[in-house]
Amino acid sequence: MTDTPEPGRPHHPPGPGAGRSGGPESYGPPPRPAGSGPGSRPGPAPSPGPGPTPGPGAGPGPGAPGPNQPPPGWVPQPRSAEPEYSRKGFFGALFDLSFDHMVTIKLIRLVYVLAIGFTGITALAMLLLAWSFSEWNGFLALLTFVATPIVSLFQIVITRMILEFVINQFKITDELRKIRESGRLRS
Repeated sequence: MTDTPEPGRPHHPPGPGAGRSGGPESYGPPPRPAGSGPGSRPGPAPSPGPGPTPGPGAGPGPGAPGPNQPPPGWVPQPRSAEPEYSRKGFFGALFDLSFDHMVTIKLIRLVYVLAIGFTGITALAMLLLAWSFSEWNGFLALLTFVATPIVSLFQIVITRMILEFVINQFKITDELRKIRESGRLRS
């Protein structure tokens, strides 16, 4: 049995029955202290008093990696300031026949600005329409005046959500490429 936990499971030291057939595994929650079972009465927690200090070998010494710490000698790889998909210019990415550099990332801001502009023009047209309704149907004009900002805001929010989804797909692809290049993912 090794000390390394399974991926996705926290590491716990072996329990009293670890290794025996039918005994508890080394994974799982730590054992409960005495008196904390279902029949115990609630009360103040005992305060830790002055007691013996742990001797040598009781825990990791100085310099030893603790939980969630990288092993000694591990050095993180330097990351570039900009993502992989934005290192080429617009025309370089446009004529990249291997599709390693994405044009969509470079155009997404323009698409969002155009969508906001289109929504603004649509809102102005709806307000002009509401003004023309006011001559023969006041209720319809009022309804259109109230609905115009709500509909416009809804259009902008939906457009933003769709564009964020597209961007996240590219970011996921970029992160998977980094993982594959670092050797942590085998395909």
